[in-house]
Amino acid sequence: MNRSAQWSVLLTAGLLLFMATTAWGHAFPDHSEPRVGLALQTSPPRVRMWFDGALEPIFSTLKVINARHQQVDNGDGRVNPAVHTVLEASLPPLPQGQYRILWSVVAHDGHRTEGDLSFTIGPGLPDPPRAGSETATLPQLFVRWLNLIGLSMLIGTLTFRLLLTRSVALPRQAFEKVERPLRRLELSLIVLVALTSVGELILRAQMMSDVHLAEINVTLPVVLLQTHFGAVWLVRFGFVGLQGFLWGLGRTTMPQSQRAIMLSLSTATVIALTTSLSGHAADWGDLTMPVLIDWIHLVAVSIWIGGLFTFGFLLQRFAATLSTEEAARGLAAIGRPFSRMAAYCVFTLLVAGLFNAWLQVRSLQPLITTSYGLTLLAKVFLVGLVLALAAVNRYYFLPLLRDPAGAGSRLPVKTISRLGGAWLIGAGRSEERRIRHRLRQFMRLEWILIVAALALAALLTHLPPARHILAHQHLEQYTLR
Repeated sequence: MNRSAQWSVLLTAGLLLFMATTAWGHAFPDHSEPRVGLALQTSPPRVRMWFDGALEPIFSTLKVINARHQQVDNGDGRVNPAVHTVLEASLPPLPQGQYRILWSVVAHDGHRTEGDLSFTIGPGLPDPPRAGSETATLPQLFVRWLNLIGLSMLIGTLTFRLLLTRSVALPRQAFEKVERPLRRLELSLIVLVALTSVGELILRAQMMSDVHLAEINVTLPVVLLQTHFGAVWLVRFGFVGLQGFLWGLGRTTMPQSQRAIMLSLSTATVIALTTSLSGHAADWGDLTMPVLIDWIHLVAVSIWIGGLFTFGFLLQRFAATLSTEEAARGLAAIGRPFSRMAAYCVFTLLVAGLFNAWLQVRSLQPLITTSYGLTLLAKVFLVGLVLALAAVNRYYFLPLLRDPAGAGSRLPVKTISRLGGAWLIGAGRSEERRIRHRLRQFMRLEWILIVAALALAALLTHLPPARHILAHQHLEQYTLR
């Protein structure tokens, strides 16, 4: 393993170990009836709780207990069939005393949250509300991280293959050498997405049902057939299977066909949509603007970082075999349309990312007072570093590779040369080989930072957005004392 790969593994392992201590569930109570801490004169006919996200009825429960921890409701605690954000139970006539509402819910994204609220009949002092959940485990975070890497690389690889089929920069022999490893890489990524999807189903089912892994065979059919996450997962895995079928079909048909690649790319973007439908955005419903924006954000990120990896993969693989000047110029020429497409994707993901951040954080203060906000800031910082490196590649190294004689007169190349061009290129080899070597190094560093950013993205899917924390603080603030 080279030094860059070692740093990548160590950095990611450290991030995942940090993540495993900070993850929460995703559905918090917004208000209740009776009101939190309220002292009632007579027994209420029912208790109700409103949550800030849709709940899974099969795994969400509510019961009311008295001071002796005896259940006193009618045993019909359930999610309201018409409104899946309401948890309720009916009550018989109750004597004076203090009572606690014990609740345990599972959100559409599969995360379990539990807690209690109190109210009194007659005189009494209320207890503060409580809400929390078990932390996400290292396997859950690791599988999620691998799934994000596999999906983004798959979309990026297919997009890059589409660019290759539309490019006339590469000679026929060089194109065939590039196409074959990309096909093998595509198959590896399909297998990775399939395996991590199965792993995520198992781990998410364990989280939802709160059972041991050995008992998961009983829970899996319930999750698949009776939950929102299970329905979305079945659609997801069906499209993963279709992706594999299309890859196999490409072995007997013309693999360079733009139509075939477009069909595979469309299938991969549907897989990305299922990721949005089983995440934070689905709290507002499946056919909503947050889901659409989150999906656009995910696809734009995948095209950018997945294509970046694919381009670096090609440069690394063919640095020695494509030694002719024509082939080297061809790869550099392909980098230009990819760089232009990446710029569009970066603009799109920034706009969509700002929208998502506003939905989940709502104000500036939670950015520095919540785990979600701090993680989001760290992710933005890493993405900023990647953009800086990408700018150097786009406006310095690629022009020098494409047109060594004329690139020196361009303003971006001139400016970067004056600021540190000699250090960037280095010494000890022919100028063209040095430029190609530095380009590969910078792209490798970009990928290390991207791997770290994806680890933070995996953490964000397991952390409650700031709006959930604010909902719980709202309950605490308005507890009657």
